[in-house]
Amino acid sequence: MDNRAPQGASTLELFFDLVFVFALTQVSAFLVEHGDVAGLARGALLLAMLWWMWSTFTWTTNWTGTETAAIRLALLAGMGVSLAMAQAVPDAFEDGGAWFAVTYFIVRLISVALSWLGAGANQAQREALLTFLPLATVAPLLVLVGGFLDSPWRTVLWVLAFAVDLISAISAGRGTWQIQARHFAERNGLFVIIALGESIVAIGLGVVGEERSATLALSLGVVFVGAAALWWSYFDKPAQDAERYLAEANDKEQGRFARDAYSILHYPIILGIVLYAVGAEDVVAHPDDALDGFNRFALSVGVALVLLAVVAAAYRAVRRVPTERFVAGIVLIGLALFGGELSALRLAALVDVVLIASLVIEHRNRARLDAERSSVG
Repeated sequence: MDNRAPQGASTLELFFDLVFVFALTQVSAFLVEHGDVAGLARGALLLAMLWWMWSTFTWTTNWTGTETAAIRLALLAGMGVSLAMAQAVPDAFEDGGAWFAVTYFIVRLISVALSWLGAGANQAQREALLTFLPLATVAPLLVLVGGFLDSPWRTVLWVLAFAVDLISAISAGRGTWQIQARHFAERNGLFVIIALGESIVAIGLGVVGEERSATLALSLGVVFVGAAALWWSYFDKPAQDAERYLAEANDKEQGRFARDAYSILHYPIILGIVLYAVGAEDVVAHPDDALDGFNRFALSVGVALVLLAVVAAAYRAVRRVPTERFVAGIVLIGLALFGGELSALRLAALVDVVLIASLVIEHRNRARLDAERSSVG
């Protein structure tokens, strides 16, 4: 277990994250522009690549900190190149493929160099890195090559690159990782805030110049309530359980849990929030019309993804399934399948009701169980 003094996210890391606000906005724009199954798959792949890149920096700064000049310069360099990379996200599968791939490759190289530099003389950390880095350097190479190929080969190589990243993460589970639980949980939580913030910005920008009316105010209120409930659903008890489990685990289990509950299971959480933003934007723009299949899926299944991913992370921590969230996730998938006759505003309101009801019922059940335990004790 890590014996260093607990630390939180630094101001440099918060500054670094600003690039990813722009990157997520670009992914949302891509999904809005390509509102079909193929567009969803490609947008999800782009988001996965961006998420994994950000996550590698989070793992690194968790043990290096950001106090030395070398670490700061490397982070700033990664941030600058990431900004150029994010610019190419909307046309990454078209003319911008080479630009995206080259900049992505450079940022991943910076991440690898930073992690090795940060390990310093810590032999255990270097040995852990060696379980991860050999495969982790293959994935960016596949992205680089794919950027200079036409579809479908570009897509095939980029999917393969992400698969290699996942395999490298599984391989890294053999290593002994010393993780600052507070910092790691806070960094991942901050990315959730970034995604939620991007959703608010996207929804707001979508109604700039629209005529102000009671319907507009109501639709904005409904989608804001949904975003606020998503915040609540993440930062409630399951997130606290996950951080506590990470802090109390031994070095071997820390690495595996951080990989599973954060680096892997936080991806569907981020994807779900981005999808919700895409659907909510259409709700505000056309509240009285029925949503098309893609936007209905984005709105309802996006929220379901968040709930079900939190369920999986909670089970990984405490071996208990938050049944209320699981049931709500299934109901939301049903709304996506059978809610085609509802207006956009009514569907969004129903999504809010299902989400909030699951949280209220969970809170009441948890309070009852806590009271029962206290009386037994």
